Amino acid sequence: MPATRSTRASVRRQALAEAPVGKQQAAAANKQLAAATNTLKSAFAVTKHGASAAKHAMSAAKPSAGRSALAATKTMLHRSTAAPQIVGRAAEQAGIRRFLHASVEQGRGGSMYVSGNPGTGKTACLQALIKQSAADFASVLVNCVPLTRPGQVYAAILDALDIEYAADGALAALERAAFGRRRAFLVILDEVDSLLGSRQEVLYRLFELAAHPDSRLALVGIANALDLTDRFLPRLQARNCEPLLLNFNPYQVDDIVSILQSRLDAVSGGEPVVQRAALELCARKVAATSGDLRKALDVCRQATEAAEAEHRRRQTAQTDKENGAVPPPRVTIMHIAKVLATLNGSPALQKLGALNFQQKLALCAHLTAQGKQRAGLSLAALFAEYRALCRRIDMLAPVSRSEFLDLVSMMETQGVVAVDSAARRGPR
Repeated sequence: MPATRSTRASVRRQALAEAPVGKQQAAAANKQLAAATNTLKSAFAVTKHGASAAKHAMSAAKPSAGRSALAATKTMLHRSTAAPQIVGRAAEQAGIRRFLHASVEQGRGGSMYVSGNPGTGKTACLQALIKQSAADFASVLVNCVPLTRPGQVYAAILDALDIEYAADGALAALERAAFGRRRAFLVILDEVDSLLGSRQEVLYRLFELAAHPDSRLALVGIANALDLTDRFLPRLQARNCEPLLLNFNPYQVDDIVSILQSRLDAVSGGEPVVQRAALELCARKVAATSGDLRKALDVCRQATEAAEAEHRRRQTAQTDKENGAVPPPRVTIMHIAKVLATLNGSPALQKLGALNFQQKLALCAHLTAQGKQRAGLSLAALFAEYRALCRRIDMLAPVSRSEFLDLVSMMETQGVVAVDSAARRGPR
């Protein structure tokens, strides 16, 4: 009678039990037994201390409410984050609204020149009011700084409007768009002073095109200089093409505090991360130097990062000592003061930071030319070195000699450079 399956299994187990075991097999079995014992001991140790370890792991993995508020505050204080609302600038807002209503909202062209120091809200205010407009019109923003030649602005405008054009017919295509479109469109030229050249033909052409009665092009030029149109575009008034002028004054203490507070209020949660006294200190220091809102945002954001790092260190110390909860982080006057001391630095660094791009190029040319000449540096040698530098970097068209003289004179007044005064009486 054949053996059943259970009978065969019992015979196999008995044969294995009676089989002789070698030394290597015995050593392997002992190692496995020791490993199993260690595993059991570790399991008992984890069971014994599991509560405290799990508590520490959860506190490290789960972000606290304070850290979440800090992250949201840092995002809101970043330069690239749009403001939740326009605070202040009532007169400037009214001027921009009147221009938009008289030009693109009515299907007509027109021009405006907006001036003001960096960080005074020129571009941000204009873009916010365009979004608030109930009219349907196209608007594009073109930054003129990357353009190496003034004539490249025509192609940059057409590219932003998504209009096709021939390689050598950008101006003609822009004119066809200005007179052939059924709806008006708005072009914003940021840093428009970068288009200054020898005879300003490009700027004259753009403002004349916007001022034509049949044009659908509304043009807004934005720059820092208050008198750009009077100094460099004097023929606009004679041709009845002078744009509307709007100047943004530097922010005052109350303006900076209100804008920063509105950003902090937009962060959901309880008490703001930045204390009111810290905001006021930041606003007073920034308003006393430049009134640049971007600097105030940078100071508050870096102070928030410092408070976050401090809060993280306190959390780590609390986890090690288990002395209770860490209070929520707050940006205090001390955080703001430390950041301001780091950013402001020496007066020389402040002067260098206030220079525009053309002045920085002139300063680089001054250092290069000074290394080549042992005697006093003449204006002619400095201007030649400046033009050579502009050709090497191929980023910006050099200004004319008279404009360069104005740049150097301003830098001499600020105590940044010194040029041989006898060289100024030479031929120009």
